[in-house]
This record gives sequence, structure tokens and C-alpha cells, in this order.
Amino acid sequence: MSSVHSEQKRQLLRAEMGQRRSRLDGAQVEAFSRAITAKLMALEPLIQARTIMGFASIGNEVDLRPWLSAQMERGKTILLPRVEGEGILAAVEFKGWASTLPGPFGIPEPAGAKTPPEEIEAVIVPGLVFDPRGYRLGYGKGYYDRFLKLLRPTTFICGVCYEFQVADDIFPHTGDVPVHWIVTEKSELLINWDFF
Repeated sequence: MSSVHSEQKRQLLRAEMGQRRSRLDGAQVEAFSRAITAKLMALEPLIQARTIMGFASIGNEVDLRPWLSAQMERGKTILLPRVEGEGILAAVEFKGWASTLPGPFGIPEPAGAKTPPEEIEAVIVPGLVFDPRGYRLGYGKGYYDRFLKLLRPTTFICGVCYEFQVADDIFPHTGDVPVHWIVTEKSELLINWDFF
């Protein structure tokens, strides 16, 4: 398949999944998110990790807020992404929603010093579309793919999405970084056994 054709397929997948996700109502987002975060609570690499990067959800993304709060109560260091420049993400310690400010895309971002990527033990990654090999499509800017390459090979990367956001193939680029595990409200897709 030509690169032009595969890029068209990627754009169609983004558009379709974005539309489907936008049609969810608040009750569905809450119920699906609760089911997903219950699975995260039982996921061994996340139980073991002391420093975890999550994300602040926007536009009907999986809502991690209760899970993030629960992890902080357990004494874990929680990080959120902050946009540092074109295509560049940094991980910054999250100390509560009152200490965040809207970033360039309107997403709440923490202030404070950056955490070196090599100190992060687990990352929860959002996405518009995932495939069974662990590849993901975001919004097309490449922020996460650049960031994930900076992590240690032992850092656990877990994708979260709704069941309908898992497609057969996202037609990955050479530079795309696959996740190790995908959690939806209905299932878990295991991609890499090395963490278990």
C-alpha cells in the first residue's frame, strides 16, 4: 500500500473514531471510564510503579481523574504531560487540578519542574485509535511518539480507549511506538508479555 493511501486511511480512521467518541453522552463516558480504571487498578505493572504519567482527558477521552487521585493517595508520584514546544512533551508532577493551567490545546497542564523521562516507570497513553499490535493514532502531531522514545525500555506503556476505538490496522509509520497493553471497558489486549 502506498504511503499516500495509508495516510488517507489513517485520516479516515481519525475522523471516524473522533466522531463516534464525540457522540458518547456523559453517562457513557463515566461508566466506560469507571470500567477501564477498575482494570488499571488490578494491572500489576501499574501496582508496582511508583512514578506514573497519566493524562488530563478532553473531548470524551477516558476519564482518569478518580484513578489519578487514588494513586496519589497511595503515595505515588503522578505526572501529566505539558507541551514544551512544537511536537515536544514534558512530564511534570501533578499536585491537584487547582495547580494546573490550560496549555496550548486547552488541556490542563501542571506547572513546575520537568521529570526526566528515565525516572518514569509507567505511562498511560490516550489515543483516537489503537490496533492489536499496540500501535496508536492520536491527533496527528506526533507528541507522544517523540516522548515515548525517550523512556527506558523497562517503562510500561499502557493505552486506554473505548472498545470501538480498536481497529484491525492503523497503518503505522516507521517511527510509531507501540504500547505494551491496551485496556478498554470490555477487554484487555496484551501486546508484550515482558512486563508480566
